[in-house]
Amino acid sequence: MSQPLISKRQRIRYYVPTQAPINVADVDDLLLSKDHKGLVWISLVDPSAQEIAKVVKKWVGVERVVEEMQTLHRRPKVIEYEGASLIVAVTFSMDQGVVRFGESQLLFGQGFLITIWRNTQLTDETVQQHLEASPQLIARGADYIAAEILDTITDDYTEALLGFEKKVEKAETHFFVGRSQKKDIEQVYQLRRTLLRIQSSISPLSELSRRFARQNTPYIGEDSRAYFAEVADRIARQAELIGALRETLAFAFEGGMMIIQLQQNDITRKLAAWAAMIAIPTAVAGIYGMNFEHMPELSWRFGYPAALGTMAGICGVLYYRFKRMKWL
Repeated sequence: MSQPLISKRQRIRYYVPTQAPINVADVDDLLLSKDHKGLVWISLVDPSAQEIAKVVKKWVGVERVVEEMQTLHRRPKVIEYEGASLIVAVTFSMDQGVVRFGESQLLFGQGFLITIWRNTQLTDETVQQHLEASPQLIARGADYIAAEILDTITDDYTEALLGFEKKVEKAETHFFVGRSQKKDIEQVYQLRRTLLRIQSSISPLSELSRRFARQNTPYIGEDSRAYFAEVADRIARQAELIGALRETLAFAFEGGMMIIQLQQNDITRKLAAWAAMIAIPTAVAGIYGMNFEHMPELSWRFGYPAALGTMAGICGVLYYRFKRMKWL
């Protein structure tokens, strides 16, 4: 009894023209040969190195393809092989406030598509159901399906970026109401670093996708090239959005620091004004507290009221001047 091609948690679909899709996960490996007339779509979720080697070698007899697909990537890339192309796209999602990065690999050629999903909740199951409801789309080939999967990944980017946009707006509002503290500054710094990491992870995919729109490859049709160009434009716009969010955080941080500085200056002016007013009675009281023997005012009947009146008058004048200067 021969061993199955891959474990049961993975999926293989075989699409024959004018027929319904066939689940061939339990069919003999001979069916998955390059002599077939339809399209084989193999989807692997967190596969082992042995599963990748067993599947990929059947379609692309190049050892470095297997090594490349067994590697976890931090940046998107596109590699061209003889009769096949490999697309690596980085995915990301929020998990309890922490950004988790994963990846998707798409290896496709004439009559076959192999997708690998690592460290991500995103899979191609939704795309598969959508395409099976429209068989004419599957008939366009593996290249069109690969572009459709990339489009789904960009949809996931958009949804995740909406969450980051809300975080940025909240941070911006928090800074401009003047309630920022040290932890808020640290959060903004971490958010900017995360956005930079996301931007560097997805922005190269725009130009890489555009390569399929420009090159003339036998297994990439005209419709698919146009679709790749559309996906490239969407990713470029998302990269621009991330850049705008990072700039917004920078402006909010600078504006918040300026507001805090102005508040500190205002507090300093108030303290200086009150210190000047308090200095007058302090000085007068200090002079009369020296207890010299010959001080005529001490024996004057109105000396005490005059001293108090003088102090109050000078303090009142200072208070009026500081109030006009908006120091108080």
